[in-house]
Amino acid sequence: MKREAKLTLRQKNGTYKDYIIDFVSESQRLEYIRLEAELEERVDEKGTPIKPTDLDYSAVQTKFVANLFGVKEKEILDGLDSLDRNQVYEIIRYRVLGFNKEEDERLKKALMEANLDGVTSTTSN
Repeated sequence: MKREAKLTLRQKNGTYKDYIIDFVSESQRLEYIRLEAELEERVDEKGTPIKPTDLDYSAVQTKFVANLFGVKEKEILDGLDSLDRNQVYEIIRYRVLGFNKEEDERLKKALMEANLDGVTSTTSN
């Protein structure tokens, strides 16, 4: 597994700066897991679970990654191109939580092929 994680942000002057980390402590990993669990365990005043939105997850992830790289959340929000928005998610998933990107890609491909096979077999009858 690759140890280095890179966050590329556009600076106010228009240049890009790479922020690199090569260490994520186990306590940092556990802290992220705790933050995500808190998000998923929220309830309203009646005790009804509040389903987290993509925006909720994005806010938690952005704040965590900002602290991880020693930058401000606003620097990420203003310096990350919208086409590169998955950078934060990928840092969380593959560097902090330790998932394997290649395995994720293989699973995604297998699911797509299975779905296509299902479409082909149902439409050809």
